[in-house]
Amino acid sequence: MTLRLVPRDLALATLDTLEVDAAAAFVGAERPLAGLAGLIDWRLCGALSRAILAGTFSPEKGEVLLVPSGGRLPIPRIFCFGVAAGEATEDLARRASSVLAKAGVRSLALALSPGSAGSSLTRAFVQAGVREGFLRHVFLGSDPRALARELEAAVRDLRVDAAVEPPAPRGEGRGAASLPPKGPVVG
Repeated sequence: MTLRLVPRDLALATLDTLEVDAAAAFVGAERPLAGLAGLIDWRLCGALSRAILAGTFSPEKGEVLLVPSGGRLPIPRIFCFGVAAGEATEDLARRASSVLAKAGVRSLALALSPGSAGSSLTRAFVQAGVREGFLRHVFLGSDPRALARELEAAVRDLRVDAAVEPPAPRGEGRGAASLPPKGPVVG
């Protein structure tokens, strides 16, 4: 079965329209949370930050936290993977993909944490996604066109059964899609 790789813009408007089983956020030592973890934390009203502050989730130890979105995102499950200092990118991809596959995830949204070894981690996730039998990975980043080129290179170099979808046209998924629906004024 061919793994579909979808490059998209890392933005709240994109998150608000994703149709995937789960999101994988990688949390390192950065505070405040950045990237996908920061956007998810924003939508979940600080739930990830509170878990870290309370000691429920220790990302620096490589722990995993599963958080339901509670309808605040169209993504039902959020998996937060702690990134331990010095953890090899291949090990992180293998560990995360194994956890997600065991949880029955078939389609996934993910973004690489700021400062990570981007292309090697992308390559590792493509390889692990094919090995675990995922159907779709939505890779979120600040430059979807560059991300598409990176994914195409990974598929070509790894010679795996995966196809890269073209990035969405500029501006798609922005604007009104991220605003709450209009309703009555309560005062």
